[in-house]
Amino acid sequence: MKYLTFSMLFLCMTFNCLAQFNYPFTKKVDSSDTWHNITLKDPYRWLEDLKSEETINWFKEQNNFTDKVLEKLPMVDEIYNDFIRFDSIQTDMITRVKQVGNTFYYFNIKVNDAKKIMYKRDGDNGKEEVFATSEMWGNDYQLNTYNIDPTEQFIVITATKLGNEKGEAKFYSIKENKFLTDTIPGLFAGFAPGIGCVYYEILPTYDVHQKIEDKDRWFKVHKIGTSNTEDKIHFSYQTNPEFYSLDNKARPYPVWPGFGFNYELIHYGSVSPYREIYFRKINSNDAWKKIIDFSDQITPSIIGTGSALFFISKKNAPNGKLMKLDLSKSDANISQAITVAQEKETPLIGLAQTKNFIILPYMKNGVQSSSDIYDIRNNTLSKMPITENSNITEFLPYNLSNDDVLVSRYGWASPSKFSKTSLNNPLENEKKLLFRKDIIYPGANDIVVEEIEIPSYDNVLVPVSIIYKKGIKMDGSNPTYVFGYGAYGRTSFAGFNPDYLLMANRGMVIVISHVRGGGEKGRAWHIAGQKQSKHNSWKDFNSTAEYLIQRGFTSPKHLSCEGGSAGGILIGRAITERPDLWACAVPQVGVLSIMRQELTPNGSINAPEYGSVDNINEFFGLMAMDATLHVQKGTKYPAMLITTGWNDPRVISWQPAKFAATVQDANSSDKPILLQVDYKAGHYASADKFDATKNDAKKWAFILEHTGNKK
Repeated sequence: MKYLTFSMLFLCMTFNCLAQFNYPFTKKVDSSDTWHNITLKDPYRWLEDLKSEETINWFKEQNNFTDKVLEKLPMVDEIYNDFIRFDSIQTDMITRVKQVGNTFYYFNIKVNDAKKIMYKRDGDNGKEEVFATSEMWGNDYQLNTYNIDPTEQFIVITATKLGNEKGEAKFYSIKENKFLTDTIPGLFAGFAPGIGCVYYEILPTYDVHQKIEDKDRWFKVHKIGTSNTEDKIHFSYQTNPEFYSLDNKARPYPVWPGFGFNYELIHYGSVSPYREIYFRKINSNDAWKKIIDFSDQITPSIIGTGSALFFISKKNAPNGKLMKLDLSKSDANISQAITVAQEKETPLIGLAQTKNFIILPYMKNGVQSSSDIYDIRNNTLSKMPITENSNITEFLPYNLSNDDVLVSRYGWASPSKFSKTSLNNPLENEKKLLFRKDIIYPGANDIVVEEIEIPSYDNVLVPVSIIYKKGIKMDGSNPTYVFGYGAYGRTSFAGFNPDYLLMANRGMVIVISHVRGGGEKGRAWHIAGQKQSKHNSWKDFNSTAEYLIQRGFTSPKHLSCEGGSAGGILIGRAITERPDLWACAVPQVGVLSIMRQELTPNGSINAPEYGSVDNINEFFGLMAMDATLHVQKGTKYPAMLITTGWNDPRVISWQPAKFAATVQDANSSDKPILLQVDYKAGHYASADKFDATKNDAKKWAFILEHTGNKK
């Protein structure tokens, strides 16, 4: 009788734990896919119909449920107020500084501004003037970016609505000092040869939830000051079928590297790090000639001046070398290219150009930069003479009419400090940028940053950055947050994040795990974490967690993790493989149900990174990385805050939704599994700073709540 009573009590306790989160009802359907004689059930297939009223209502119910849970967290308002206080210390948030003559243009978000505004001023000490606001486009818009044409006569500014990434362009004449009435019926795609000429892309639909065949994308050229009815087709599937892939796994884009380059290019590629390149003389109807093939392993970082094409090659040089090719020869081909900067032990991560110089930035493990400069006039290579006394020092050219650069120095615990100089005489000319204030955040001097390498499960050394407050106890009690990405060969740079500083000062340990799949150690590091080798990414991540526990930083009940987009694979598989290792997880707009990724609007183009279900070997790799497939009924999973942006054109909302529904059904722990939907955003945070900050505060309050920090 005692046994029966205990059993009944245990069942009641279990039921109460599960019942405390009364999630919105999610139906299951009898649906499946069969690839290579393997059938995979898909009971939440109906969530893929984002036009269905039933699906729309389900997302709203999930989001309302999440809001109610998050609103009850005790620290949301406190953290929000801390963020606003930090924001008031940095009185401006200046980005994308460009200069024409003596006039500076830039974006800024001031303390009381909800969205970024574009400003201009004459010289450092000139009066700041509002140049463009998102309201010029309408409600729910945000400024996206701007570009100054190579002749410095026009500016094109684009804005997007509700995060959909469809940049709508407005044109400004610098000479006439006014906005023009020009419109283009498509997406601005860069400046074309000729004064005031621009490329733009036309799509059959701009609905982010609808898939487009790549052969239905085409490009035209518009001359500013004329009617768009006069615009000419630059290329299309009908005119140049050789530029198109019918499997939608690569796309063509027009590129003109800039004023002074005698050729225009077409880049053909995908998310792969390499491109095919076609070229022809500007202002001609010459046939396009392929000059670079995928097998040449050339990255998209390409610079042109005169008849010389400069590019990064990774063929037999996985960290990258700078090469030069003369296109003026009638028989020009890649075999004639010469190496002007040899491969180094540190990866070459891109190129930047001024009038007379090419800047070569190198990055060690994502946390320590160094740069060389190549003088185009005399073909000499030298070390950047400007002191690089921070984690990261960036040299950002203003334009191609001179050699002036903006210098930005920053690190994990130090915000950007700006100066300016000319590469012609950098040591004598470096001066502070007077209208950008340098500040020190409270608590910054109390922060310790460790840059280490830890052995992964297979003894490969993984770079790890650890940020924490001086004097913390190494007794396993510290709430700890681990961030990772590990995809596309992209590096997690040592950028300043005020969130990290604030949380570290609250006693949280902040960790960035530079897992395989990123670019921290060059091309080989990327390959080691993609397709059939993707498992290395999440195993590196879990090895990082184990190292932190062994060091005494934390313990499983205090461990949280976050990753976004392709980093959703990392987080989803880390927690489904080792749910016992984590207390909390935040996969943001994550790739969490990848098996049907190729059927989404942005799916096929990503197959070179993830793999394709059509290839049997890659199919098994996709199965291994699909987090939803690895959810096990009755498993105790960590607390999860799973997010999506309703207008996300990159990771469609049903991917996080299917994962959330699956874990809600399977979870046997007393931890919440929440789906948060931002209807004002796409792949990135809401354009409204205060909305985004409120969501950020909720995220951190959720993490702190489930990692044992109640302060």
